[in-house]
Amino acid sequence: MIIEQHALWGEETTPVYPATYTAYLADKLPNTTTGPRPAVIICGGGGFTHIAAHEQEPVAFEFLNRGFQAFTLDYVTSSTGDVSYPNPQADLAKMVATVRLNASEWNVDPEKVVAIGFSAGGFICASLATEWKSGPFAGLTGARPEDIRPDAAILCYPVIDFAYLRDQQTRDPRIDLRVPKTGGKTGRDLLNDFLSMVTGGEATDEHLARICPATNVSRNTPPTFVWCAADDKTAPAAQVYPFARRMAEEGVVHELHVFSEGAHGLSVANRNTESENVERQQAVHAWVDLAFDFLARQGIC
Repeated sequence: MIIEQHALWGEETTPVYPATYTAYLADKLPNTTTGPRPAVIICGGGGFTHIAAHEQEPVAFEFLNRGFQAFTLDYVTSSTGDVSYPNPQADLAKMVATVRLNASEWNVDPEKVVAIGFSAGGFICASLATEWKSGPFAGLTGARPEDIRPDAAILCYPVIDFAYLRDQQTRDPRIDLRVPKTGGKTGRDLLNDFLSMVTGGEATDEHLARICPATNVSRNTPPTFVWCAADDKTAPAAQVYPFARRMAEEGVVHELHVFSEGAHGLSVANRNTESENVERQQAVHAWVDLAFDFLARQGIC
């Protein structure tokens, strides 16, 4: 196996383009007639401030073991640069185009490129899946829209609707209390500052709706698999249902699985991601086989 790390936008990273990726490439076995592999691009979560390691390499190995070439994307976060929409989405679009551009060298089938995102990474993947044709991402990468389109998307406990999350978090009146060491800002102020940073605009209903993946679902959205847990407080299942309904209305091939328990952040739910959460892992581990079955029905694996 070959493991390589590269800057995404050029030979080296820059403050404007800090994104990198790691390629996990299975060697071609001698005396075999197997063709190119499908590819997966992995966007871990981390609240847009960092990228969670347990949602990167363990996911790459899971897909490698299932016959994929795997790429973990270190998209821009608030700790590395300007995290505001559409910058992380542009990183993912660039990565999709890069995989297709290097398909022959990396033994990849360019018509079988999957994007998978966890939590915050799920928002990035959902944005590209719903806006690859209508959004700004192709222009930002200098690619054709069809070059940045994922052939399928897998969204794992995704952040989908910032307006819903804002409304849930501001229901408690304590959000309006001042927070120490913030110059007099309240919890509501801090939340709006965070939303403005991530979404690239004032956190108004209109702006949040405009960039919400549910708003942008169309018949051009690729096949999409979504899973989450009913007891997830970080990315509640309730914000996923309107997204699934819009896919149904537009005739998008999709599956939605809501497990009764599991909470948030379980990645591929195996020994490599275990952290005092064995029971919760067992509750959701079925998502892995379900997702690969879904991809197989789309002719991807």
